Amino acid sequence: MAADTKTRPHRPLLTDAAKPATFEVEAVNERGEMVPTSVAGEHPLTLYVDKQEILTLMTLGAAPEALAIGYLRNQRLIDRVEEIVSVQVDWDVSAVAITTRNGLADLE
Repeated sequence: MAADTKTRPHRPLLTDAAKPATFEVEAVNERGEMVPTSVAGEHPLTLYVDKQEILTLMTLGAAPEALAIGYLRNQRLIDRVEEIVSVQVDWDVSAVAITTRNGLADLE
């Protein structure tokens, strides 16, 4: 029996653009030896909603799509995730583009 698409909740189209939370650097230990060391690295991520720049967030990059959706919910710019059509992260330009169904009211 096929699932009724009218009763299933909408889920936005998401990229899967997670970055590793740490990266390796060379550090000098207490004996003066060079050793690889993992450090956390923050990355800027500029949030665009319907092609309008909102702000730039700093993130470790583990779940950038969830960060963007959470920001919009936290700031009460959206009421429900169903208002979002897609969340597309592009690390080459350090941006996340969110497309909504009906735009955001009173964004200014």
